[in-house]
Amino acid sequence: MKVYCLQNGKYLGVSYFTNVKNIKWLKDNMASIFKDKSPVLISRRLIVDPFQIVVAVNNAYLSSENSCMKTKSLANEILFNLSGTKNITQSLKDTSANDQDDDMIVALISKFSNVPEMKIFQEKCITGCETDISELTESIDENYIKSYYKISQIESVNSSLLDSIVTRIACKILTL
Repeated sequence: MKVYCLQNGKYLGVSYFTNVKNIKWLKDNMASIFKDKSPVLISRRLIVDPFQIVVAVNNAYLSSENSCMKTKSLANEILFNLSGTKNITQSLKDTSANDQDDDMIVALISKFSNVPEMKIFQEKCITGCETDISELTESIDENYIKSYYKISQIESVNSSLLDSIVTRIACKILTL
C-alpha cells in the first residue's frame, strides 16, 4: 500500500490487488460494511499512476466541502473525477472495478497515517493478492487510455501521459 497525505490532513491509502475473486460481492457490500468511509474500488484500466487517484480524491473533498458534489457519495465523486466524461452514470461504469475484472485498485481514506482500515479490508473482505503498486505501470494499454481521455498525438508528443490525464482530472472541477 502506498500512503499519501491529502490537503485536508487525512490520509489516502492506495493498494493494487490481483487475482481478485469477489469484486461483485465487494461492490454489493462495501457501503454497508464501511458506511461513509467505503473503500473506492477502481478499475485499473485507466490508471497510469496512483497520483491520478490523489488528484481525484482532493477534488472530491473540495467539492464535498463546498457542497457542490455531482454525485451522492464521496466514493462515487472520486470515481466521477477519475473519468473523462461529465456523464455520471458513464463515469461510474468506466472507472469502477468491473464484476468481470480480476484485478483492481482500492483507495481508502483515513484519519490515521497507517490507514488501518486497509488492513481490515484486506484481511476480512477481499479474496485476492495485494501486489506492489509499482507493477501497475507494467501492463497499461496506452492507446486505450489516450483514446478514452481524448489525448491527441500532438499532446502526447509534448506532454507525458500522466501529465495529460492529471490535467484533465484537476480541471474537471472547473468545467462542470
